[in-house]
Amino acid sequence: MQIFVNSKYDFVKWRFYAVSFSVLFMLLGLAMFLKHGVNWGIDFAGGATITLRFKDAVPMDRLRADLTSASIQQYGKADDHAVLIRLPELNKETDYAGQVVAKLNADLNPQTTTKLDLNFHGKDRLTELLAAADPDAKGTSPAARDYYKNIAQNIVTHRSELGVYTNMAQVTSTPGVTTRIAAFLNDKCFLGAFNVLDQETVGPQVGHDLQQKAILAVVLSTLAMGLYLWIRFDLMFGASAIVCIVHDVLMSLAFLMMINGEFSLNIVAALLLIVGFSINDTVVMYDRVRENRRKLKTRMNLEEQLNLAMNQTLSRTILTSGSVVIVLVALILFGGKVIHEFAWILLIGVLAGTYSTVTIVPAVAIAWNNMTGRKHDLAGPANRPTRVETKQDVPPAQRKRRAG
Repeated sequence: MQIFVNSKYDFVKWRFYAVSFSVLFMLLGLAMFLKHGVNWGIDFAGGATITLRFKDAVPMDRLRADLTSASIQQYGKADDHAVLIRLPELNKETDYAGQVVAKLNADLNPQTTTKLDLNFHGKDRLTELLAAADPDAKGTSPAARDYYKNIAQNIVTHRSELGVYTNMAQVTSTPGVTTRIAAFLNDKCFLGAFNVLDQETVGPQVGHDLQQKAILAVVLSTLAMGLYLWIRFDLMFGASAIVCIVHDVLMSLAFLMMINGEFSLNIVAALLLIVGFSINDTVVMYDRVRENRRKLKTRMNLEEQLNLAMNQTLSRTILTSGSVVIVLVALILFGGKVIHEFAWILLIGVLAGTYSTVTIVPAVAIAWNNMTGRKHDLAGPANRPTRVETKQDVPPAQRKRRAG
């Protein structure tokens, strides 16, 4: 599919404007970094994150009183009654999140000492309670235990679907719950204040190791891409590709600093995707330059060769980047908070990768060419100087025929 047919846009002349814009954008990101630092996520900083959903309004004052060092914020819509709790890094390896959740359960649910909390405990505790009481008189055989285990699993699954139980009727209406089991649950169980949607603990040593590995992954992937282009094309194109990838990654990180986003494993995954996407468009353009050198019979300098290749691949660039941008915009609008920053970073990286291919890469290639004095080596086949025949080059027999 061709959108631009025989286009003749002069991309090369805009390279200085593009470089200026990128430098200003990165400087703004650097200023935000110096002001706020890096907002390391739980994966890298260590500590714990807990997501709770309450059956009633969130007792924010009580939570802040119990967790003085935690960061507590609304999670999802206000009607969901959910909060995201971030706990600071500890200096030792421990189940930090589990200990905090147990403390909150004891503080907010005083009945937990005498009854089973159906909003807190899982399948195993409920199975033990039902199997010991045996309200349906199934006996003590393994089949009886499996019977109660399936009912407990249904109750926990139904809770996950709802997010949190708000009344006992929701529990007793679960498939498999008989009248006797319903009566037993009403007598021996209660609905606690919250359900744990997610909890995660990362120790300080693990977080430090993940920081190093994340940085190493991005750096090595960038160098590997540059080495590949050096081998496939030449050193100039390899160096230009590395600059292009670094540019796209830095633009994405600058945007992350501007919004004070959390640097998590999701962001590392987005950066690695940006590295791959950026190099893909660059390889297509370089390959077209090399192909044109073999085919074209007109005289062209490097600037003209780059412009021609970019115009020839412009339709592909717009279609590829445009389709990715549409998907990312949909993720930003409808994907939810969990992947919000991931989608934003990918969007900025794709946009930066698209315009860097047609502006930043040519800027580096032309500068490299000018510095190394290779201008005479980069023309097409027709640029080679025409060889003038001298008298000595003509065989004697041919000279006689010409004279005659």
